[in-house]
Amino acid sequence: MTFGFAPLGVLSLVLRAGRVTGQGIAQAARLLSHRRAARRLAELDDRMLKDLGLTRCEVVGALTLPWRDDPTMHLADRRQARVPGASVRMKIVASDGRRVGPNLAV
Repeated sequence: MTFGFAPLGVLSLVLRAGRVTGQGIAQAARLLSHRRAARRLAELDDRMLKDLGLTRCEVVGALTLPWRDDPTMHLADRRQARVPGASVRMKIVASDGRRVGPNLAV
């Protein structure tokens, strides 16, 4: 009885598992970063939120979404629903200049 062993097949499975794990980690990091950006929006006063076309209730509501949902996309959708055809670019950066949230075009 002879058993075959395909080392390249095993290697490709290991590489694929690593790639899928890496993508999952990257997605989780992106979601945490976007949640941090939404928390920064919650720190703004109502006047500044109004300038962005958002309300305090929308921001707080976005932060209560399940952890796997992107709160910034929810806020972008709410903004787009309120003012169809409007285009706003938001860029949220940390105090050291590092980009915190996504560049949103709504």
